[in-house]
Amino acid sequence: MSSATQNRTRSERVASLQLPPGKFQRFIALVRQSHVWVRFALALIAALIILTVCQCWRVPFAYRTGYIPPRDMYARVQFDVPDLAKTQSAKDLKRRSVIAFYSNRSLPLTQLREKLKDQLFLVLEAPSFDQLSDSAREAWAQFFKGDETAGPDETAPATFAAIKATFAEDKELQKLDKAIRLAMFPFYETGLLRSLEHEEGDASSIRVYPENQASDIQLVPVDRVRIAQASLDLKQRIIEEFKLQFEFEKSPRAAKIVGDWLADRLPVTLDYDEARSEEARKMAADAVPDVLTTYYPGRTSIAPAGKPLGKQQLDLLQSEWNALQGSRSLTDGVMRLIAYAGMLGALYLLCGSYIYFVHDPVLITDVGKLTRLLSLVVMVIAACWYASADKWQAEVIPLVIGAITATVAYGRELALLVMAAVALAVTLLIGQDLPDLVVLSAATLSCILLLGRIRTRTRLITIGAGAALVTAATVIGVGVVAGQSLGSGEPTNVTEGIYQSLGLGALMVELSKGSVWSGTLVLVASMLMTGLLPFVEKIFRVQTDLSLLELGDASHPLLRQLAQRAPGTYNHSINVASIAEAAADAIGGNGLLVRVGAYFHDIGKIFKPDYFIENQGGGPNQHDSLQPAMSTLVIIAHVKDGADLARSHHLPEPMIDFILQHHGTTLVEYFYREAKERSEESPNKEEVSDKDFRYPGPKPRSLEAAVLMLSDGVESASRTLVDPTPARIKSLVEQIAMKRLTDGQFDESGLTLKQLDRVKQSLVKSLTAIYHARVKYPGQQTA
Repeated sequence: MSSATQNRTRSERVASLQLPPGKFQRFIALVRQSHVWVRFALALIAALIILTVCQCWRVPFAYRTGYIPPRDMYARVQFDVPDLAKTQSAKDLKRRSVIAFYSNRSLPLTQLREKLKDQLFLVLEAPSFDQLSDSAREAWAQFFKGDETAGPDETAPATFAAIKATFAEDKELQKLDKAIRLAMFPFYETGLLRSLEHEEGDASSIRVYPENQASDIQLVPVDRVRIAQASLDLKQRIIEEFKLQFEFEKSPRAAKIVGDWLADRLPVTLDYDEARSEEARKMAADAVPDVLTTYYPGRTSIAPAGKPLGKQQLDLLQSEWNALQGSRSLTDGVMRLIAYAGMLGALYLLCGSYIYFVHDPVLITDVGKLTRLLSLVVMVIAACWYASADKWQAEVIPLVIGAITATVAYGRELALLVMAAVALAVTLLIGQDLPDLVVLSAATLSCILLLGRIRTRTRLITIGAGAALVTAATVIGVGVVAGQSLGSGEPTNVTEGIYQSLGLGALMVELSKGSVWSGTLVLVASMLMTGLLPFVEKIFRVQTDLSLLELGDASHPLLRQLAQRAPGTYNHSINVASIAEAAADAIGGNGLLVRVGAYFHDIGKIFKPDYFIENQGGGPNQHDSLQPAMSTLVIIAHVKDGADLARSHHLPEPMIDFILQHHGTTLVEYFYREAKERSEESPNKEEVSDKDFRYPGPKPRSLEAAVLMLSDGVESASRTLVDPTPARIKSLVEQIAMKRLTDGQFDESGLTLKQLDRVKQSLVKSLTAIYHARVKYPGQQTA
């Protein structure tokens, strides 16, 4: 002890003691690390996405089709609802009052005047009635039809003479044309029609506009444009115009004949403008305000008790919910948002504590794995929120898909906890109650518990069918207990009232419908998951038995190269795969994963196969010309070479882990001992460190990797046995297992002594079967 230490006082010695930091100091030190804030930020972003997507500041609308109210539901706030029937009646009445549009074509009237003149010219060319030509007589027949009761002045010759006399001074019929034009002037303005073409709208008036002038519109009474009435008016106006144009006593007779001819041939000049009329009716109907029905709080009933909600009641409840949202203050929304954030925080704490302290802290410490886990939760909750709409009621589909995904990616234990938390969050976020939580949990957890090894493509469908049956039975059971169908919307504690008003039989019908729908959704989700499984494996970097079986195909390029370039190593890998699979299955590990990993664990030997004893046959040993240290470097290089080769061929991470960990940090004993012997024989006697003759590791970090390490060692060593009897095989396995155990190779794998004992028993059994004694037949020579 130094003099300085002896001279220190007691207080100085006490002050020099440094106690370990307390919990608070360790927490502060942890918080100061940047990577902690990165993980915290990821969790916060995920929570904000959930709160935003699910609109957690609003009260969720919880009612669905089929909900059976236990009591009469009255309005909670005053709100107005459009009365669709009355509103439609008002719109129809308005449409019927709209005046239709007609376009007026004046050309047919002009053509009629010209045709009249042509016919009269034919008639007037004849000097007398008897001298009418055939064409003139045809024209005359249009003007004069004869009448048995006619007087002497109304015969054909007399009428012909009256017309000749009337137009004697109007050779060009200009006065006639003027008289007719003036008489027909109203028709040019308003047009003519036989009957209305429109069935909807005002029938007393129409809106008329010239054919090429759509803006020049005039309102015209229908009586003025009907040809039946217009022909009478035309005859009277022609008589009056003839009196003004022709001062001859027989002009009225000619006026009557001309008027009759025109009246019989009045054309339709008005065309119904359906598009413009319909547009006017639509604008008029759209302008009609909604007829509103007011619902008063506590007085107006929305839905009766004991009857399943239909579309009409749901629409009323939706209107009430909208009014309720509008009446809520900003403080209410903020408080609700804080409450949901607290709920998510509690679930974060629950799941995060289990993952960090019990399951696997790497899921939290590794940013990539944490991101994938949070993304899965966010996507499932968001999809459930959108799928929970009344028109679908399909929130169970994302939950089942998420449950299967979590089980494949993280195992049953963690999937049970995470998906139970997700089911609870979904139930609260969409505003459902305890029966719905039970049903969602049954669908989710049954899929997790039924999901085992996925070795066939129909496995997920089989699981879905089983989970569908469980879910359907849960719907009926919970519904009978709660007296409610799925999607009740609020806690029900008065089932007797429902049984009395609705009846147990009717309730069972509703529950049966809900159970069939829920079971179908679960089955659909499992079918969808069958197609999504390859993407899940790629995103979460996991392998199911299906992908492992594909990966372990002997036609894989790496395995084919290994068989061609290093046949001894290939045979060794096949043997290791066989015994390692059985050993892994014996302790409940993934035997198929170990088998496929064993196929690839020595692929690094492809580059220098002749340096490994199993590939040398009876040829020279390449290590005879090398120093032990150099030989060691060549031997351990196959680990790194194999990992690089696996990465270049995009093998999954578990395969790369097997390659890197199957030797751990074990000692290359043969060359280590040879190096020590040479050192002892050397004059310098340099110290040989075992660190230079160890594999770089890492040590096995899983049960499967530990099993592969032990299987690889005992399979290689068993080849050196001259007489591989069961006792010698057992002794060899015990020796190698104890050497790996004492060397600390299993420290990070989680392998227990009990499991190690089972692995040893399995290996002894497998190796004994491989090297069993065979019957020697008489006369057979020893090989």
